[in-house]
Amino acid sequence: MVKITTLVDNYALPVKDLEAEHGFSCLVEVGAKRILFDTGTGKTFIRNAKRLGVDLSNLDDVVISHAHYDHGGGLVPLLETFSYPQLTLWTGKGFEDKKYADDPEGLRYLGPKFDRGDTEHSNVLWHTVCTDTAMIHPGIWLVSAFDRIHPLEQPNPRFLVEHRQEKVVDDFCDEVAMVIDSPRGLVMIAGCSHPGILNMIDAVRSRFPKPLYALLGGIHLFDAAPERRDAVIRQLITQDIPLLGVSHCTGDEASAILKEKFPGYFANKAGTVTTII
Repeated sequence: MVKITTLVDNYALPVKDLEAEHGFSCLVEVGAKRILFDTGTGKTFIRNAKRLGVDLSNLDDVVISHAHYDHGGGLVPLLETFSYPQLTLWTGKGFEDKKYADDPEGLRYLGPKFDRGDTEHSNVLWHTVCTDTAMIHPGIWLVSAFDRIHPLEQPNPRFLVEHRQEKVVDDFCDEVAMVIDSPRGLVMIAGCSHPGILNMIDAVRSRFPKPLYALLGGIHLFDAAPERRDAVIRQLITQDIPLLGVSHCTGDEASAILKEKFPGYFANKAGTVTTII
C-alpha cells in the first residue's frame, strides 16, 4: 500500500483549521517506510501534521526536491521540533548552489536557509543523488537528470543559479522526483517540475518498464504564457495517467483546465490523503 498525505500546499481543505502557504510538503508511506517529501516554507507543515494526527517524530528519510525556499524552508524547523536517532536527507546534485529570481525589483535569493552545519548535529546523513535513478528503498526511487527534449519546456531565464561566482540561467539539474512501485503502477511525485513535466514523464517512462498510474505535486504552469500552458496541458492529457493530483505551482488556470479535461484529476490540497492499494 502507498499512502500520501499532503501536509502543506497553496490551498488547504476546509477542515481542522489547516493552513495554506506557497509551498509543498507531503508524507509518503510505503509499507513501513515513512518519507517526508519536501518541507514547505517553514513550520506550517508541522502544524498541519499535528492537526491531521500525522506523526512526524518517526521518519526514515527527508527528500527535498530542489533548492528553493518553498520546498526546503521547513527542514530546520523540523530538526528543531523533533529529535531523530538517524535521519537520511536526500537532495540532488547541485543542491547547494545558490539560487535567485531575477525580479523587476532586482535579484531575490530563493534558496532554503540551511547548510551542512545545520544538519551535522541532528543525526542527519545528507546524501546527494549522483545518478539519474537511485533506489533509496526497495520499490522507491529518486530520479533526476531530465533531458529537455520538449521544445515547450526550456529553462526559464527568470531563474538563476550561481556557478563559480557567476549567475547563469538555472537548468535545475538538482531537481529530483520520487517514483514508487505500487500495485496499480508507478506513482510519481514532483515538487515543482522546473525541468518540465513532459520531460520528466518521458524520463520516468524510459527508465521503468511499468506504466505510470499516478502523478502528484507541482507542475509549474502558473507563470507560463497561455499558449505554452495550453500546449503542455494538451500533451499531458494524452499521457494516459489515470490519477492526476497536481497542486502548488500548477496555477489556478491550469488546474481549472485539467479539472475539466482530465478524468482522473483531483485538487491535491493540504489535508488530501491519497491511498493506492
